[in-house]
Amino acid sequence: MKTSSPLRIGVVTSTYARSTDDPQVPWMREQIRRLKDSGLDIEVFAPAYKGLGSHHIDGVKVNRFRYGLSQHENLTHDEGAPNKKKTLFFKAMVLSYLFFGTLNILWWCKKKNIQVLHVHWPFPHGIWSLLPKYLLGVKILAMSHGAELCLARNSKPIRTVLGWLLKRADICCANSSHTASEVKKFSGRDSVITPYGATVQAKQSRPSADAEVPTLLFCGRLIQRKGIDVLLRALPSVLEQKQVKVVITGEGDRKAEWQALTTKLGLDNTVRFAGFVSDEELAELYETSDLYVHPAIFDDKGDTEGLGVVLIEALAHRKAVVASGVGGIIDVIIDGETGLLVPEKDEAALASAIIRVLEDPALAQRLGEGGFNHVQKFFDWNRITKQVSEIYLDLLGKAAPASEAPQETVANSLPEAI
Repeated sequence: MKTSSPLRIGVVTSTYARSTDDPQVPWMREQIRRLKDSGLDIEVFAPAYKGLGSHHIDGVKVNRFRYGLSQHENLTHDEGAPNKKKTLFFKAMVLSYLFFGTLNILWWCKKKNIQVLHVHWPFPHGIWSLLPKYLLGVKILAMSHGAELCLARNSKPIRTVLGWLLKRADICCANSSHTASEVKKFSGRDSVITPYGATVQAKQSRPSADAEVPTLLFCGRLIQRKGIDVLLRALPSVLEQKQVKVVITGEGDRKAEWQALTTKLGLDNTVRFAGFVSDEELAELYETSDLYVHPAIFDDKGDTEGLGVVLIEALAHRKAVVASGVGGIIDVIIDGETGLLVPEKDEAALASAIIRVLEDPALAQRLGEGGFNHVQKFFDWNRITKQVSEIYLDLLGKAAPASEAPQETVANSLPEAI
């Protein structure tokens, strides 16, 4: 939607692409690019990373604030603060991060005359929004993704602060129904569900290059909640009935452990760890795979998938999906319609579902088509961009142009089952 007078929007985040080829939060980058193209005056507010200064990406200004010496500015990006050792120095850097973020965002909002702050991960970034809200009258959209809620589940002080911050936002949004239910639990507030769409462009799907050996694909960070060990332990049962190849993309702290497990299970000739791949390579993998598998779990900290953009991308490529029925996955995968859901950590059920799809081409095609239609209807970027733009307008008491009267939103049109 084009606005007659561009709204001035500030997007607040801990992590953002440091260069045009940086794979950090691609869904956020895509959303911001589309919002800018819709006519909004939008900029990003994010911390520096090892001295990185402000820069532009996709024609959008990324305003970086400093909070320490260059070599110590590594709380965010890559593994992120939640995965770092909580030393005394780490805690001091967190305080510096919060203090300098608070000062810089107030100056930035005043200088840029920001009207709405779109705050991703309201803990701790909701703290930064307090002065702009109460001193400058800036409207606050608190966007939850799940990681902050996991921290809150394991810490009463964080739970208290997060609940307090959510109550002070002008509107709460969440990336899935699961995340929205967690926000409700901690703050008592309802959330508007604003998901995101695929970031890898779908091309015409084609079968695996090795048609005799089906290819299973997983994409994502190699961290505990992705549950790759469950998939690896399920594979011997699959191989008893069907020869397959498995491609696992991504990096993470569990990679070495899972590679060792692969060797222990005698799967080195079956499983390939591809590491980080480009969008072009990822599109090729989606196109040539036969089944996408996503065995996510609740990890030791109680964290799980907030939504799962890779599921949306697989469906956009008309691929059948087998996934765990946890977290926000159930917003994307409707059992028997857009894919098959299995209980988390259930190796036998996962193996059975994989075999079921591979041995029934008609089922695989029906799930792929059903998933594609679901993504086109509920996770289309044009719909999402329009929805978020209308939230900004509503916060400022403005109406969308008559020619762009609000239509059914993603949040209101998700099937009741999810």
